[in-house]
Amino acid sequence: MSTDFPDHVFREYDIRGKVDRDITPELVRQIGAAYATRFVNRENPILAVGRDLRATSATLSEAVIEGMLSTGVNVVDVGQAPMPGLYFAIGLWDLDAGVGITASHRPSDENGLKVRMGDGPFYGDDLQVLMEEVLAGDFATGSGNYETRDFYPDYFRLAAQQLSAERSIDIVLDLGNGCGTLTAPRLLRELGYGVTTLFEEPDGTFPGRGPDPTKPGAMEPLKQKVLETGAELGIAIDADGDRVAVVDHRGEYVQPDEYMIPICRELLADGPITVVSEVRCSQSIVDDVEARGGEMFLEACGYPFILAGMERRDAQIGFETTGHCYFKDPFFKFDDATYGAGRLLGALSRADESLREIVDSAPRYYPADPPRYACPNDLKFQVVEEVADTYSDEYRIIRTDGVRAQSADGWSVLRASNTGEELVSRWEGKTEQARDKVGEDLMGRLRDVMAKRGLPLAKADH
Repeated sequence: MSTDFPDHVFREYDIRGKVDRDITPELVRQIGAAYATRFVNRENPILAVGRDLRATSATLSEAVIEGMLSTGVNVVDVGQAPMPGLYFAIGLWDLDAGVGITASHRPSDENGLKVRMGDGPFYGDDLQVLMEEVLAGDFATGSGNYETRDFYPDYFRLAAQQLSAERSIDIVLDLGNGCGTLTAPRLLRELGYGVTTLFEEPDGTFPGRGPDPTKPGAMEPLKQKVLETGAELGIAIDADGDRVAVVDHRGEYVQPDEYMIPICRELLADGPITVVSEVRCSQSIVDDVEARGGEMFLEACGYPFILAGMERRDAQIGFETTGHCYFKDPFFKFDDATYGAGRLLGALSRADESLREIVDSAPRYYPADPPRYACPNDLKFQVVEEVADTYSDEYRIIRTDGVRAQSADGWSVLRASNTGEELVSRWEGKTEQARDKVGEDLMGRLRDVMAKRGLPLAKADH
């Protein structure tokens, strides 16, 4: 491998890095050629390309399209779009694959690519193989056809068919100058909601609250606007339009595993359903779903695992604790913040209680927000496995991603980070005392295992 090749940009779920230093038009052109070469032997292969609002995305989009066309593969350009809009277009038109130019919720000086195979994700080892194909440079040659298409009319039509409102709800919608501004205000207003917007102007420098609404302080303008207007809730969408963040009528942050409760309850009122989340999920929603006759399964962290778990278990709903939510819908089976907001608002419009009242009526657990702990990459998975082995049969153990240990009073999870030399933990208790006891128990087990390997229990540097 070339010493100056930026192999680090080929990550677990996407390709991403600093523009010019890591991500250049030439690299993106080669990625486009390498990926398109996979499809040249198909009959009339067509790939879709879309881009977010960053200033560098237009140039990089041109580069990836140039690379694709140079192999003889045809390209449909959907232009500026939320990433879920691109995914919608791929499924709507039954295209072979697609690439979105975006750096998701990262700062504006970064950019990259999200890759789709058919209407599903392309990630992990597949991205590493794609990197090797880029390095090999053995690309097909040809001259593909280029066209532009507009998916928005079908998007709004089909989304409106799937969503409904029993009553109007006044909301504040924080778009963060990102791609959500292309879909969310129009759709939610057409559904009958009263929408006051923040940072609606499309601007890839994200001058409002930044591309990531969950960063400390980023949701303060939303909170203040909700209080000022008397809105029932506030909704924020990240830069590429696939994550939802929520505050209630008091401006208080509502965790994703809390705001999914009314959505699940609405479906459960009609009979049992299956819900899929990940091992960091609060036990509150698990208990709430199961108390109403549903089933809930906890998969490994990461959207491919949620989607695979949903397909395997024929689940109606899936979500991550990071704000990505998924629904068993033929046209919107991916993480679309606009559609997810519509589902949340629809459930609340048909409920007799506010979002805060619904969340407070669910089984109560007290969460901890512990730091990440430093652990070398070559040891972190072994350390987690050794901690898992210390639990006795009195605990309910889930080992799909690290170890989640459930007891009568609470639960804890310990897992190795996919991206850094660190361990990630979380725990909850039915009381504050139980929470602290659960955490002390986990930290004691981790401290003992680390000590046996001569490692201190130290916070990871960030």
